Amino acid sequence: MRHRSFLTVAFLFVISSGKTVRRCFCCEAIVLRRLGGSTSFPGYRRQRRQNYLSRHIQFAASDGETDDNGVLQNDDSAARSPFGTREYWDSLYQGNGDYPANEYQWYYGFQEYGKYVTQLIPRNSNVLLPGIGNDPIILDLLQKGYSTLTGTDYSKHAIERQQELLSYSYGNVDMVKLHCMDARKMPTDWSDKFDAIVEKGALDAIYLSGDGNLEKAVKEFERVLRPGGILIDISGVVPGELRRDVFDEQKWEWVRDGSDDLKAGIFILKLLSS
Repeated sequence: MRHRSFLTVAFLFVISSGKTVRRCFCCEAIVLRRLGGSTSFPGYRRQRRQNYLSRHIQFAASDGETDDNGVLQNDDSAARSPFGTREYWDSLYQGNGDYPANEYQWYYGFQEYGKYVTQLIPRNSNVLLPGIGNDPIILDLLQKGYSTLTGTDYSKHAIERQQELLSYSYGNVDMVKLHCMDARKMPTDWSDKFDAIVEKGALDAIYLSGDGNLEKAVKEFERVLRPGGILIDISGVVPGELRRDVFDEQKWEWVRDGSDDLKAGIFILKLLSS
């Protein structure tokens, strides 16, 4: 434990300055989770982030009325709540919101839902993480042996936060891809691409963005998920009746109904063969 003294000093400094700290699974670095402002990195780490960005982050365009990042346009005015607007999430991930900008575990930490991931999704699966935000789920999955991971978010600032988290990771993450992309309009060549989807609050935000958007996202999930694939949906906002409607039992097997969970529901569904 050659970093023990450094980590002890860092921990005391962080506590005294009101920040929180996350140890990466590699035990080689710490990520400061702050409430705002910018993080200062040594030169070599800054260059590492830039190199990773150029190799792995893709700003993917989609068909239809989208902006340069493939995000469906002109729908913030129809949102049911600020949590359904791109403006809100862009602001949060830049350090101007009600939650930490660099890292935040939405609803649950991996220790609370990870057992379902490891039981139902093999380690060699191709996993999609839509609406990833600044949740450290990629680090959690890498630690558990998953390596073929794709994270998406329609906020480029969320993708930047994910890139910062990954810049501290240890080992080979060449199979991790990040895309600035709208979950309601994913690339046409992604049909039947993924073995599993894990999302935490993405469908909630999409539901809050306005009528019809949840249905669009679920249709996209059906298209990009292979038959027999698993969806783990962690959600606390989508109304139960609407959820039952969009996850039609003719197309989806309900493996676990999270309606009675206390903080947010952990819903598990399996896409049936067409």
